[in-house]
Amino acid sequence: MKKYKTALVIGRFQPFHKGHLFLIKQALSVADTVIIGIGSANIRNFDNPYTTKQREKMVDEILKKEKLTVYVQKIVELDDYFNDVVWLTETLKKTGRIDIVVGNNEWVNDIFSNAGYRTMHIPYYKREIYEGRKIREKMRKLHQLPEV
Repeated sequence: MKKYKTALVIGRFQPFHKGHLFLIKQALSVADTVIIGIGSANIRNFDNPYTTKQREKMVDEILKKEKLTVYVQKIVELDDYFNDVVWLTETLKKTGRIDIVVGNNEWVNDIFSNAGYRTMHIPYYKREIYEGRKIREKMRKLHQLPEV
C-alpha cells in the first residue's frame, strides 16, 4: 500500500527526458497518483525553447508509452512568479490537494517544506547524461530545437 494519495512532481521538461520519467516513477512508488506541474509555463527563451503545449504533448506521449496515464490526476501549467508566496499560492490553486512534493529542485522543495508540506528529495538520475541544458545543446547543434 502506498503511503500517500497524491504526489506533486514539477519540471520544466525542456525537453522531457529519462530523468523526468525516473522522477515520476519515484513519486508513484510512494503515492497512488501524481499531479504533474509544467513549470515556467509563461517563459519562452533560449533555455525554454518549447511552448507549454509542446511540453504537455511530450509528457503525455511518454506517459501513454509507459502506461502511466491512469496514475496521473492531471497536468497543470505553472507560471513563474518572482515572489515565492505568490508562486506557491498560484501553484496550489492549480494543483488542488497534494500530500507530498517529490523532486530534486531545492528551491521548489524548500518553498513547500517551509509551507508545511511533506517533500521527498530524489537524487538526479544519471545527471551526466540527462541534464536539460546538455540535451538542449546537443539538440541545438543538430537543429532539432524549435526557434525562439
